[in-house]
Amino acid sequence: MPALLSLLDHLKNHATIQNHRQLLRLQGDLNWCFTLTQKMIAELQLPYFWCGPSPITNNSISYKEILGQETSLLVINAHPAFDGNQFAAAEGTLRGGGLLILLTPTDISCDDLFYQYISAQLQHFNFLTLKQGLPLPNFTLPPANNCPVINKQPALNLSGQHNAIQEIIKTVTGHRRRPLVLTADRGRGKSAALGIAAAQLLSESRVKKILVCAPNKQATATLFRHANLILKPAHGQSGTTTIDQGTIEFIAADTLLDEYPQCDLLIIDEAAAIPVPTLESLVIHYSRLVFATTLHGYEGSGRGFALRFQKRLTELAPQWRKLHLDQPIRWAKNDPLEAFTLSSICLTEAVAQQPVYKAQQALSFEKLTPAELLADKTLLQALFSLLVLAHYQTKPSDLEKLLNDSSVHIFIARQQGQILGVALIKEEGNFDHNLCEQIWRGSRRVPGHLIAQSLTFHSRFQLAASNSYARIQRIAIHPDCQNRGIGKQFINHLIGWAKKQAFDHLCVSYGVTADLLSFWQKRHFVPLRIGLSQDASSGTHSLIMNLPLSKRAHLLHQLIVQQFRQQLPTQLSRHLQHLDTEVVLKLLLNSSKVQSDQPSLLSYTQGHLPYEFIEHDLIDLMLNCDLTGLSKAQQCLAIQKILQNNSWAEICRKNNLTGKKQAQYILKETIKQLTTNVTKRGNQ
Repeated sequence: MPALLSLLDHLKNHATIQNHRQLLRLQGDLNWCFTLTQKMIAELQLPYFWCGPSPITNNSISYKEILGQETSLLVINAHPAFDGNQFAAAEGTLRGGGLLILLTPTDISCDDLFYQYISAQLQHFNFLTLKQGLPLPNFTLPPANNCPVINKQPALNLSGQHNAIQEIIKTVTGHRRRPLVLTADRGRGKSAALGIAAAQLLSESRVKKILVCAPNKQATATLFRHANLILKPAHGQSGTTTIDQGTIEFIAADTLLDEYPQCDLLIIDEAAAIPVPTLESLVIHYSRLVFATTLHGYEGSGRGFALRFQKRLTELAPQWRKLHLDQPIRWAKNDPLEAFTLSSICLTEAVAQQPVYKAQQALSFEKLTPAELLADKTLLQALFSLLVLAHYQTKPSDLEKLLNDSSVHIFIARQQGQILGVALIKEEGNFDHNLCEQIWRGSRRVPGHLIAQSLTFHSRFQLAASNSYARIQRIAIHPDCQNRGIGKQFINHLIGWAKKQAFDHLCVSYGVTADLLSFWQKRHFVPLRIGLSQDASSGTHSLIMNLPLSKRAHLLHQLIVQQFRQQLPTQLSRHLQHLDTEVVLKLLLNSSKVQSDQPSLLSYTQGHLPYEFIEHDLIDLMLNCDLTGLSKAQQCLAIQKILQNNSWAEICRKNNLTGKKQAQYILKETIKQLTTNVTKRGNQ
């Protein structure tokens, strides 16, 4: 034991001098791991967090409860299984000089490819490992680089945070329409800078109201904590800070889109989690904005955001500003624990190389197995990096599913060895009639069968889940190669594969935007169901689209399509009143056609009948007409009023109109144009 404690002291002292975090792996049965960990906790005499199952004498805590906090000792019990989300989130609470004790089994199941991969990566990073029944290893650490130490804590370089605070303040005090985009890796003080800057603006009476939007209220806890340290409000509640000079208030993305409330500064934290069309709307409506996002971390990646949104931002606000925080403040640069997490668990550190696509050369499509990925770390890293690049909410648990879930099929598109695209297909359905009935009644729910269950339970087709579904869980084309026809070729390959595998349906579910809906419609996928509530973090509605492949699938598909088209007009006027009008327009392209009462419409446009008397006829007209000939302003106003039943006040606010009189005039002119087009078609 003295030799072990000496080794532990050496490890801790080295971490303190470097201001790095170190990892100590214990490999043995659970009782041995518990006993040894308890002895080390007693020796170190440090406050600690213990994540995962613990002995009765030690308190365990969920990693979600410690986010935003800091500690010098962290215990993670990975004995039952390695939880990538837990590890990647919890390790960020460990400050420089801290120690992470990882409890692992001696033997890992041959079926758990993800844990085998993690174990190999731990060995590759040369972390100290103690194995039950074996003597202490000969372990040497790299030479320590001495750095300035103040009061036993390494001196922090906060120049980056000071610059960020000043740039955030400048967004309010400087010229209008010059939004700031603040990017940083985790642990760089981004949220702290946002909170400090907001507090300074409020305390100096430069603003009255600051709104903070994020995927969820918990994500803004650090921001509000730093703001409150400065403002010291006498009262307040979670997500709101109020002093005499004004307020800082959290607002969800869906509420922000619905109401567009007035504010002096709008801060969007973790902006990469919010769809680009939503961000575009905010840029158009608000003149003083800060967009902040994490580039690498357990929450996902903002690299795709940087590529997609910033290009559009240049068009909308050419004088936007950018600032990147690189210097960590919780630990020093080149931290070994951060390197392991980003390189091995989040797989975001190795940025995918920019491929060169040559249209005249053929693409090859390959189906990979998890074993092939496990044997080729470079291939795994390239594939997963592309998934992260294309989708913000790619988490460590997605890597686990990629390697462990036998119902997920992995495809890549290559050209001359370069990976240009990746797709994941999830098997769903194929249930017996008894299970279908239980799902239909709501008494059973089978995890992972999203579309098969939704069509059975929500759409009320009892035997829908007896069909087999190949759900396109993810498809990503490298941003440098998009809009070149690669996605079309990839989808065609997946259709051919799904047919050969005798699936009934090839389907997809996603947060709908006009661009994505247009892409899938061009691939001949048809909407089957739209979620009636907005996702609070993204402000979008989920949409299920489908391509039937078998004879029995076509019959079921047509029945659900018919139901969807019949229900859509009613849903638009009640549950989908704020659905993006471009999305509505595309959903209506194949709606059922009905005839409208032309004399009543003429009386309305001539001012003889009030709007309320001919609403039904107007709805019929909208469903019967081709709306693409209208201007975008006409489309928006007509859809919002007639189909989505927005109030006149809402119509004026959304379309920047002076009042009800102007709105009614535009609507009547729009109806005249539509009825003229219907009459012309009828005379042809």
